[in-house]
Amino acid sequence: MNRISFTTRTPGKVALALAFGLTGLFCGAPASAGCSSFDLATPSPMTREAPARTWEAPSPLSLTPAVYRPGSELMMRVSDDGDRRGADIVGMWRFTFVSDGNAYPVQIPYGAQVDFGTQQWHDDGTEFIISGGRAPSSGDVCMGVWEKTGPRTYRMKHLALAYLSSDSTPPASPAMFLGPAIMHEKVVLSPSGKSFEGTFTIDQYARDEITLIEHISGTVTATRFAVD
Repeated sequence: MNRISFTTRTPGKVALALAFGLTGLFCGAPASAGCSSFDLATPSPMTREAPARTWEAPSPLSLTPAVYRPGSELMMRVSDDGDRRGADIVGMWRFTFVSDGNAYPVQIPYGAQVDFGTQQWHDDGTEFIISGGRAPSSGDVCMGVWEKTGPRTYRMKHLALAYLSSDSTPPASPAMFLGPAIMHEKVVLSPSGKSFEGTFTIDQYARDEITLIEHISGTVTATRFAVD
């Protein structure tokens, strides 16, 4: 999706109402697989080169934990699969989005709460958010994908679907699809593993997936939700 044009008529009014009528902006319905930031292409079996294979004799009575990843030629040791499985970010979190004051074309004041809710990061590289700032009828659940980019650092990408409904501002009956929103997070996990913080951006597009209605950016903070 490219930022080609801004709305100047009704969608602009919609964006204004969304920005100041709801704290949970643009968090939509489940995403399609197209939101993935991973390259899923694999070479043809006729042209794929055989991977280099190495073998070391295991010590007596020892076992090496390993997992199978579709598309790989060999089993992977669990220790080599740390980008996702077993990553410290995996779990349930309570989060808050706060504006940095750089939203456009509709301005959102610095320090204003944009959204809050719960978020889960899964060891298969997927995650989802339940927004506390949107009514369920307007789309309070969104899904995304994530990857580890360094020690205790992660990035996440959403494709959310935003709706206007009888519970939104302005109201719409029957409910009307507003358009997709792309959300990004870049976060750093604390050494204790009990919190993380970072930045987020949300780009809300119109139904045509080209016209940018609103860009929002700010900071995200989260604390782990645990049984004890």
